[in-house]
Amino acid sequence: MLKKIILLIDDDCDDAVLFSAALDDVEENIILLYAKSGEEGLQMLSEMETRPELILLDAGLPGMNGWECLKLLKEDSRFKKLPVIMTATSSRVEGIDEARNLGAEGYIIKPSRFDDLKNIMQVISSVSDGLLKELLLRLQVTAPKTIFVFAEN
Repeated sequence: MLKKIILLIDDDCDDAVLFSAALDDVEENIILLYAKSGEEGLQMLSEMETRPELILLDAGLPGMNGWECLKLLKEDSRFKKLPVIMTATSSRVEGIDEARNLGAEGYIIKPSRFDDLKNIMQVISSVSDGLLKELLLRLQVTAPKTIFVFAEN
């Protein structure tokens, strides 16, 4: 069976370990690739033969922040259609609105409990063509203050 790819762009190594562990607990047919910066993530994408199913993009990256990276992704014809979910530790309305305006599919406030992260990764890992928004909407019902799903941009 072909494995799906998810690209995590996050400068926090501890978060990367947690995302990877949560994903390993719920789905073995997904490869989680990791980039520590927006620049590294864009470079990885440029060199990949197989595009990821999804990009999880941390908003608070140093240097090129997540919103700048998202803007570049959505302006590049090679990556424009790749679904991106912004992740952050903050629920600032301005950040959520910016992610929506730049074309992200959703915005997830990083959970503090590992079981909550596993639940999120369970839903995200079952993504298949065209079902991401539907799956995120189901997840949003269980955590309306931490998961935001955006209408078509």
